[in-house]
Amino acid sequence: MTAPLTTNSVEIDLGLQLPPCFELQSLFPKDRLLRLHPNWFISDFRQDAAAFTASIKDYVTEKEFPLSGSVIFDQTENELMCITLTGTINISIRFQNRGNSLHVQIASPEGRLDADDPLLLWIRAIREYLRCYVKTTPVTWFFRFVMNRMVLQMNPSQRKICLMLAKITIVEILVIIFIVVAYVIFVF
Repeated sequence: MTAPLTTNSVEIDLGLQLPPCFELQSLFPKDRLLRLHPNWFISDFRQDAAAFTASIKDYVTEKEFPLSGSVIFDQTENELMCITLTGTINISIRFQNRGNSLHVQIASPEGRLDADDPLLLWIRAIREYLRCYVKTTPVTWFFRFVMNRMVLQMNPSQRKICLMLAKITIVEILVIIFIVVAYVIFVF
């Protein structure tokens, strides 16, 4: 059962058009939903039906805390997923399909969310992950494979190192192409 929404809720249009009858449950097995948070190391994950518990270490603040909650899919016709987090973080996040557009409603006892809140980073990561499944192009198939097989298996520090190496490799390739083109133009 999910916690009722309080008056301290914020609704955000995520700007993602969803196809009819879009199902999220198969996209988030086990701890995949928590692994989408860009700053969390997840350990000791346990799931019992919709309820879960995990030990979390935040990469940015280096704080460790227990996290428990539940993830309920398709509770109502328009509600695709409801994430209720309890423990150190008390918050309810509802992903809703309104007019084939993805909206998220965040309810917390604290009220307003800051623009720099790590929770918003998590919601953006979930949106981008869903975007890979809404579109069916060769590029999105490739990114689905990379996300599921490699990126989500890593912890946040490993992801940042791989991203840095990828950026360096791209710069190296561009420099090599520039040198070859300049050599061909000026020598020949």
